[in-house]
Amino acid sequence: MNEVLKNQMNSAAEQSNFFGEEKISKIMFKLAPPVMLAQLIQALYNIVDSLFIGRYGESGLTALSIVYPLQLLMIALAVGTGVGINTAMAARFGVGQEEKAEEFAGIGTPLAFFLWVVFALICWAGMPGYARLSTSSPQVIRDVVAYGRIVCVGSFGLFFESIWTKCLQAYGDMRTPMMAQILGAVINILLDPLLIFGWMGLPRMGIAGAGVATIAGQIAAALMVMKKGFRKSPPLAVYEKRVKEALRLGIPNILMQSAYTFYIFGLNLILSGFSDQAVTVLGLYYKWQTIIFIPLGAMQTCMVPVISFNYAARKISRCKETLNLAILFGMALMVIGVVSFEAIPVPLLKVFSSDPLVWEIGSVGFRIIGLSFLPLVTSLIYPVFFQAVGFGLKSSLLTLVRTVVLFVPLGYLFSRFGLNYFWCTYPVTEVITTSLGYYYYRKFLDQPYVKEAPLLENSPGKAVLQPSRPGVIVTIARQHGSSGKEIGRLVAQALDIPFYYKEMTALAAQESGLDREFISDLNKNAPKVLYNLYLSTRVVRLAVIAQHKIIEKIAENGSCVIVGRAADHVLKEHPQLVRIFIQAPASYRISRVREVYGDTPRAARENIRRSDKARAAYYHHISGKRWGDPANYDLVLDSSCGAEESVSQILKFLKERDDRQATTLGH
Repeated sequence: MNEVLKNQMNSAAEQSNFFGEEKISKIMFKLAPPVMLAQLIQALYNIVDSLFIGRYGESGLTALSIVYPLQLLMIALAVGTGVGINTAMAARFGVGQEEKAEEFAGIGTPLAFFLWVVFALICWAGMPGYARLSTSSPQVIRDVVAYGRIVCVGSFGLFFESIWTKCLQAYGDMRTPMMAQILGAVINILLDPLLIFGWMGLPRMGIAGAGVATIAGQIAAALMVMKKGFRKSPPLAVYEKRVKEALRLGIPNILMQSAYTFYIFGLNLILSGFSDQAVTVLGLYYKWQTIIFIPLGAMQTCMVPVISFNYAARKISRCKETLNLAILFGMALMVIGVVSFEAIPVPLLKVFSSDPLVWEIGSVGFRIIGLSFLPLVTSLIYPVFFQAVGFGLKSSLLTLVRTVVLFVPLGYLFSRFGLNYFWCTYPVTEVITTSLGYYYYRKFLDQPYVKEAPLLENSPGKAVLQPSRPGVIVTIARQHGSSGKEIGRLVAQALDIPFYYKEMTALAAQESGLDREFISDLNKNAPKVLYNLYLSTRVVRLAVIAQHKIIEKIAENGSCVIVGRAADHVLKEHPQLVRIFIQAPASYRISRVREVYGDTPRAARENIRRSDKARAAYYHHISGKRWGDPANYDLVLDSSCGAEESVSQILKFLKERDDRQATTLGH
């Protein structure tokens, strides 16, 4: 077993004690400080440019606001791709496929280079047009082109750092990326005044200096993570497959982050119809937002592992407690933001700008935006909650509703009544999003898995490995309705060896501290779309790791029959392994499903389709191979001949195999 997988298994055991038993408030306040420090560093990274550029010239502040959406898009592309690679690596480590994980790490650098080249070329060519679309001021256009081209074309450091950081995180190294971010922020902060104002004999570069300082910090951060994060390129033959999977897993993250790009760009376009100063005010709000939202961002980050583990362990009361604590703590701290925006908006604006028109517009805008801060807490926390419990579609939908469906259309609608009314977009958007999030949360609480959790205090007795002896390990994969489970049980009885199906999930539950029903229903709980992304979430990976470990323990215990869970792949190196796939014609399986479950013909066909699709996706996720492909099995059997005849054929196959092995040993 590789070291990363061992570390993940040990980590799962530690999480069972820490996340599952420790007091929630103690967990959150232990996790939050380092996260808040990292976010503070990032906030300073974003704010310093505006602070010094505001001292240099007002047009530069507007230019920074206009370029900001492009920077968000750049980050979304770089980080989202890194998330895809990280997810694929973590999933492979979780099932012991270290070589394949290394292949994903190896494609990271070339992929980052390709994405940077494409992004840089588009931005270089399109920057003048983008600037003219956003403003009519010649000076602002010049500043947008100067700053935008530098930070976009020089963004190779950001692309490489994002990929290498995610690779390091997949290996469990969180410290190096954080130190790299600190280094990058410090370099950016130190270089900004030197290059903008031409101090210490350096050229006076103005807004271009801010751009150079930014990319210098990114390059420094990239160099720091390069030594540990860079991996050699795999053979070209695997590139297409690995790149497709990494992008498939990363695109949802890219799209979600890009939504922020497009809504801020849309709001900038609306405000540019009033004045450049209005655009500047919006940009300054987002600068202050990065500081004010640090505690809320920390709560969002810290609640994910706590809720993920306890949802999988079916400790729903702890999930609720974590959510409520995050909301309460977030709102308590956001009161500081509300008071600041309501009481001292002009001093906040004066930190960056000396333009009286910016103060006049911003004093109204900040006060109205400040009303949105309390509902914004739940507006942002509910999507994170659904992400933590594996409901990725609801999480994505809430984000899209907020950023795409509400912000820009409402902004345009309110702007028709005047600039002051435009700022009402913020409180209205957050109230609507919060209401939708609360509705989804109430529906979540009504689900049987959640609703029945308090009734499970008298859990079944402790599952144990059954006595066995050295010998054959039979794994059975089967189509839904093919009687594969029943055939496996009969084979085990005939051979007088243990049979593992539900028993396997019970053992995995004990091993991990997770709920046996959650582990058992991994396929059933998965959404029809984004299936691979669901299987790569933290909460599901914990269950997969537990299953992997218990399957190996079962095999070490002795001869047995194991049904499902890609056991044939997990045990592929076992010398006594026999891999069987059981299938049957559709008509037989429909009849069987109707007989066992009482389904209508239509329902039977749909259940067979859904179940087989989920099993195939799970098998491919675990093994990278095609479920049901005869090349992956020692025996493929048509069970329409009946369960007894199928058992006879399997026993005959096993006997012939034993005879061949005896003959080979005899020679």
